[in-house]
Amino acid sequence: MSARSATVMAVIIVFVGFCAKAAQAQVPSINLQETCKAASGVMLALMGGTSSENDLKICIDSENKARDQMIKDWGTYDASDRAGCIQPRVYLPSYVEWLTCFEMNKVVREARKQRGQEMGALTNPNGSVTLPPVRSLGIRAY
Repeated sequence: MSARSATVMAVIIVFVGFCAKAAQAQVPSINLQETCKAASGVMLALMGGTSSENDLKICIDSENKARDQMIKDWGTYDASDRAGCIQPRVYLPSYVEWLTCFEMNKVVREARKQRGQEMGALTNPNGSVTLPPVRSLGIRAY
């Protein structure tokens, strides 16, 4: 490898590392011990029974996996989703909850986009919409 290639490779590695650090810096940090203990307490109150150290470990592992996914995908999230999904002072802060919120918002946007395309196919030249017959939707008319 030439000196120039080595320099380019070093710059790329530094840039990728910088981008990862930047995304990581933007994802809020939460106290996983506190979050998982609170979540466990709520589950105990709802379900009864006892909690184990394994429950806490499972929760922390799930939260860390969700955080890693958020760091990886941070640049793809809309600013409005970040503002709406990440509200640590309103809800129990949880990477799993935040990631679920991001994913649900994405699915809803895609469904609305698809639905808009389907509605476009039903729009008449004069702007009115002709809805499909009820029987074509599998709904019985009485």
